[in-house]
Amino acid sequence: MPNPGISKDVAKEFVELVEQKLREGYAPVGESISNRDGALAAACKQLKLPTGSRNSRLEASERKYRKVDWGQYKPLEEPQEKPTFDLPVFPDDDIEVDAILDHLSRRFEKKLANEDAKTWFDVNVRIDGPVGLAVVGDPHLGTHCNIPLLRRDIEIMSQTEGIMAVNIGDTADNWGRMIYLYAEDDISKPTERKLARWFLRDAGVPWVVWLHGNHDTMHGELSTFLKSENVAQIPMIDWRAKFKLRFPGGGEVKIDAAHNHKGTSIYNRLHGQKRAALFDEDADIYVAGHHHTWGLTHEEMEDGRVVWMGRARGYKWIDEYATRHNFHRDEYGSTILFVIDPEEGSAVKRISAFADLEEGADFLTWKRKKAAL
Repeated sequence: MPNPGISKDVAKEFVELVEQKLREGYAPVGESISNRDGALAAACKQLKLPTGSRNSRLEASERKYRKVDWGQYKPLEEPQEKPTFDLPVFPDDDIEVDAILDHLSRRFEKKLANEDAKTWFDVNVRIDGPVGLAVVGDPHLGTHCNIPLLRRDIEIMSQTEGIMAVNIGDTADNWGRMIYLYAEDDISKPTERKLARWFLRDAGVPWVVWLHGNHDTMHGELSTFLKSENVAQIPMIDWRAKFKLRFPGGGEVKIDAAHNHKGTSIYNRLHGQKRAALFDEDADIYVAGHHHTWGLTHEEMEDGRVVWMGRARGYKWIDEYATRHNFHRDEYGSTILFVIDPEEGSAVKRISAFADLEEGADFLTWKRKKAAL
């Protein structure tokens, strides 16, 4: 009578026992570890099978059930010698990673909310009738700044009813990586900060927005200093601010003010502002500084919007860089004044712009008197 062989259950038990021995660190067939059986031998010993039947039992089990998965082999770690001393175990020097991630998540949410709130924020105007928005070009307070003109303009802004002001940035030279230039200028960093504090807090300018330009952030200390001195909580923003002037009667004017907008052209000083008007978010006024030139244009866009685009020249009159590169020294437009009549129905009359602050202030005073305010 022929040998019926092993059953499938017996074959299954054998294959799985061999795989268990592999996972316990017994070597597969063909590999050996000194003073230690292989997985096949260990399984046969546990089942008390004769030594000479190991291979035949493996072959029969694999035919009846399935192949052994030799990849389940997990080598045992080499035994380590017992140390001759015990080292101290210090507690962690910080909170657990999950707690750090939770904390960073809360900080990120706060920072994101703060950043989002700076886009198209409201400046609520509390006076009736026409107002003026003076965009003050780069002051560069110091020995190269046209101080007589700046003082005249500060007096106009502080004494003309209805004017509010935006600092377009670069309050001081604040030489950072080019700090050696202080050696060529009769002014110190402490003096610059004293002038910047005066301009922010004590000059009497009715600030509604204050931008940080590239010079303000060349050395981070100045922008940090100005934020610490900002007791009036004037919106103080890096490079670009998008905001709305909201008026008592419900009207609004949208301002896109940047130290500079993206894009330049030798053929158009207002190329960046035109680019913003075409491709960025809608606004009524696009205005910048930075280049120490000025320009104004009033234009009806293809979508029907009537917009002003402008650049304020600023107050840096003596500029070695400009001289060396043959840049023209503009004489006007240091501060651009936009006179806004929120009750005016005509889009072309609603906002007027002036490159001469004194003339613009006179026009604003006349407009307010005409409105009997």
